[in-house]
Order: sequence, then C-alpha cells, then structure tokens
Amino acid sequence: MFEKILIATDGSKHSERAAAKGLEVAKLTGGSVTVLYIADMGRYILPIDASYNISGEIIESMRGSVLEEGNAAVKRVEEMAKEAGVPFESKIIEGNPANDIIKFAEEGRANLIVIGGIGRTGLEKFLLGSVAEKVVRNSKVPVLVVREA
Repeated sequence: MFEKILIATDGSKHSERAAAKGLEVAKLTGGSVTVLYIADMGRYILPIDASYNISGEIIESMRGSVLEEGNAAVKRVEEMAKEAGVPFESKIIEGNPANDIIKFAEEGRANLIVIGGIGRTGLEKFLLGSVAEKVVRNSKVPVLVVREA
C-alpha cells in the first residue's frame, strides 16, 4: 500500500517526529522512504532598494548555510532509517518547500507524504505549519501530518 514514502524534513524536532512515524509506516508496510529537504533560499530575501547591493559572496555564503542545514537534517533522518532497517534515499533540492514537496511526490510516484504539522514556521499558524497546510490542500498524494505531541 505505502511502498514509496516521501518524508519531508526541515531539521526541526517536529519534522524528526514526523520522520519517526513515516519510518514506522514504511517498516510496517515493507516500503522504502525518500528523505527530502527543500533548501528554501526565499527565506533570506530581504527588501532591497536600488542603493543596497548584496555581493555574490554573501549570497553564496547564505546558500551554503542553507545547504549545510539540509545536509544535517537529512543525515539525522538517514540515521533513523538505518536504525529502523528501512531502505532510504535522500534528496536536497533548492526551491519552494510546499510546491516542490508536492511536485517531487507526484513525479516520484510516492504513495504517501509524511510531514510535520509545525516546523520552522510554527508561530505563523495555529493548526498547521504553512508548508504542511499548503501540501495538504494541494497534494494529489495522501498526506500524513504528524502534529506536535
């Protein structure tokens, strides 16, 4: 039933909790997981007027920082998958988290998306994180949202 499970992570404790549940489902169904981190460069966009200039070095430094966060987030879920004995692969891509989670799941023919209900944007929404909410509203693939304990 759930042979290909997409676990979206942002490195937060909430996404780790979601990953644990996704790995549990994979283990019960004999499925495999893809751990996905979307490097959201958009969160660093600042209002810029014509007199303000950001150097290429600063932009690359910010990009490197976001990708390092992604590597750490993915590595943690990989460790969890190894401990659980669940086959996995990992992907880090740059883009818009909600849109690219949906796109990746549909193109990769995932049977289930697992995502934390509150991640880095926890204060912005009362019920679901903004990324989780967008994924739930727009995905054709079933979504398991793991809420805060």
